[in-house]
Amino acid sequence: MKRILAAIDFSEETDLVITYARQLTLEFKAKLCIVHCESIDYYISTSEFDEFPQTLDLRESRMNVVKQKLKDLKADLKQGGLEVKSVLLEGPTAANIITEAEKFKADLIIVGSHKHGKFYNLLVGSTHDALIKQSKVPVLVIPPLEI
Repeated sequence: MKRILAAIDFSEETDLVITYARQLTLEFKAKLCIVHCESIDYYISTSEFDEFPQTLDLRESRMNVVKQKLKDLKADLKQGGLEVKSVLLEGPTAANIITEAEKFKADLIIVGSHKHGKFYNLLVGSTHDALIKQSKVPVLVIPPLEI
């Protein structure tokens, strides 16, 4: 295993995903790619059309925060001796992760699982389910600490 992609969302499960990604990357002397996806749908759905400029400001502000978090995470991982890159994407999460995994030539995708119930997953779906169905490489799903 030479290339590992870890998909994160900065939820409480992110630390666990990064822990596993760090450990496997060190064990296999692999390269690591950290991917985070943002969806503009979130910003549009939480505002009214006459407030659209505020939504764009909110989005830009959020993106700046996320960019800094990714930069800090990357620096921390590099300090630990890992060869790592980070990627910030916008759009459909699972599709973006698959595309980035193909570009990176990942041998493994690591993703966290949330505590959502079956009803939520039925309505919204889950990223890890979509990745398992669509990925051409193995997907390691890290369950939340408390189920």
